[in-house]
Amino acid sequence: MFIEKDKIPKSNSFVLKSSTLEEAMKNAGISVETTLQHLNSPVLFTAYIWPPRSNVPHNRFFIRAGCVPSAQAKDARILVETEIVPEFIAWATHILSLPSNSPTRSSDQVFSASDHRAHT
Repeated sequence: MFIEKDKIPKSNSFVLKSSTLEEAMKNAGISVETTLQHLNSPVLFTAYIWPPRSNVPHNRFFIRAGCVPSAQAKDARILVETEIVPEFIAWATHILSLPSNSPTRSSDQVFSASDHRAHT
């Protein structure tokens, strides 16, 4: 996993620990090239899967996780670790289980915690 981190104010904390995501993906048997970007942003969790292309012949995940005020970090982490990451794992597992010629599998797909929550 490639990890990028924005600088954040000391009064903020990231909502996701890289090791939590790595462990969840490993436990699910997901071994796709992944970039995790910790952002100085209120974005909670968004993941993109990019299918193979002529210049990169394999699937890739690009995941963005934001930050919250430190006073909210514990609750945000619990939400991300117990609900959002498992939902992402289920989504990713489903996409990766599709045949490679499936229209869903062969096009860019997005999992957004905010969008997902709005539809539940």
